[in-house]
Amino acid sequence: MIIKLEHKFVKRCHDLKELLEGCSKLSTFCNRLEKQAHRFPDRYNPDKYKGDGFELFVEMLIKSNECNGQVGIAGYHPIQKNDNGVDGLGISLDGQPAAVQVKYRGDANSLLTAEKDHLNSFVTEAGVYGLNLRDHDKRHFLIVTTAKGLHSYTDADKFHGKVRCLGHDELRQLVDNNTHFWSSFRESLNLS
Repeated sequence: MIIKLEHKFVKRCHDLKELLEGCSKLSTFCNRLEKQAHRFPDRYNPDKYKGDGFELFVEMLIKSNECNGQVGIAGYHPIQKNDNGVDGLGISLDGQPAAVQVKYRGDANSLLTAEKDHLNSFVTEAGVYGLNLRDHDKRHFLIVTTAKGLHSYTDADKFHGKVRCLGHDELRQLVDNNTHFWSSFRESLNLS
């Protein structure tokens, strides 16, 4: 299934074919992304490269899982200008707006915190799009990360349990050895 991918990384990636050819696991994708990120550090900041590459991956993940309750966001579009905390917007399963924040972390065992990982800006910026923790629920706020997930304090006390998080293990369950996902990803980028 061909999915229209909009993220600027499609045109900025050093080598999409190298990144995705024969790829069938999240770990393979991340390892290749890490290697490519250090290829031209003067042209493309390595951390920005990894973040942008992972944002493209998440765009594909969300668009190919619109009806999957674990993801459950339709009409997803990445925000590529003035990214101040919200990386993408869509519509949740209940028809209300949904905001997405994407965080690439090299350590799959790390936990994201509101302060260190700048997640406060996600909730604040979501307010610009009419979303706030008081009036909305978990269906409307999604963080996707290669880290383990959210720190318990950030989840319970900062976000009052109203932010969903797809962490490393959940992503692996969704994509590892999922030939349909990886084939569609390559096909959508004209790599097959």
